[in-house]
Amino acid sequence: MLVKRRPDGSDTLVDAKKTRLGVGAKTRDREEDVERIGTVVAGYLVHEEIGSGAMGTVFRASHLDTNRVVALKAMHTHHLSEEKTVERFKREARIAARLGHPNIGGVIELVRDDKGRYLIALELVEGEPLSGIMTMPLPPERVMLITGQLLRGLEHAHAMGLVHRDLKPDNVLVEWRNGRDHARIIDFGIAITQEGSDDSIERLTAKGHIVGTPVYMAPEQAKGEAIDHRADLYSLGVIVYEMIAGVVPFEGRPIEVLAAKLKRSPLSFADRVPNLIVDPLLERFCRKLMERNLAERFGSARHALHVLKLLQTDPANAGPALGVTDVQKALAVVSLP
Repeated sequence: MLVKRRPDGSDTLVDAKKTRLGVGAKTRDREEDVERIGTVVAGYLVHEEIGSGAMGTVFRASHLDTNRVVALKAMHTHHLSEEKTVERFKREARIAARLGHPNIGGVIELVRDDKGRYLIALELVEGEPLSGIMTMPLPPERVMLITGQLLRGLEHAHAMGLVHRDLKPDNVLVEWRNGRDHARIIDFGIAITQEGSDDSIERLTAKGHIVGTPVYMAPEQAKGEAIDHRADLYSLGVIVYEMIAGVVPFEGRPIEVLAAKLKRSPLSFADRVPNLIVDPLLERFCRKLMERNLAERFGSARHALHVLKLLQTDPANAGPALGVTDVQKALAVVSLP
């Protein structure tokens, strides 16, 4: 366990295995990885395990020559004979290496050990998954701060021609830096390119297979249709909704969630969480991110970021940008801090 300082100055205990790369320990055959602690792997000294997922285990490690501390993601050995899994793992490194932004977790290099196992050296982010922070509704100013940072990260990824496809709280790490939150997007393992020049992900998934997390998935993605960067904006909208309300818009079994979001828009905050007071412009901003009709959704992360800045600094002009005609009435309900 680790002691982490909350924004209000108090301390809390958190699980060390859930703090650095947004991955928690899962049940698996651990013998293949435990022996690596204290050993040198592909030029890195392994110090401790900090998390695990379906594809690999993540370690805190340091480079022997530079002493740089990294998060070393090692593919599970039982995947070595699975060609598609190996290609997915290598592809994740290639995709993430194209990115370089303060709000995106960076890749340092792809290496291989003497067992033929691939490893990705990642920038070590000493943060906590956003999912661990959203234990209750967050204050509006914190919601907007984190949302703005995620939009900046998405703007960069989209400008590089990438669509994340699996944006969710577990894939967002939040550090406490200089007295404020600093959010970073991680895990571009199932990202796709918008320009259509890279069809490798289609070769690595079954035809017609829906890839992503149902709760945060855009309706067009749930239907198996072609998607673009606006699918990430929908996912972000669900995250914003959850930060504000403390609950996701749709709950139930995956198939029920997918069916619900194809048929209807999310409930208003007043209907979803009675007695929760939300600024109507902030709610409209959230719902515009989650519009089922692509033509009504924000057209880009840059556009959404522009409107968010208006919400923070000039609410009177944010209303028209969100399609709110009676701005004064909206502002009279509650004002942003």
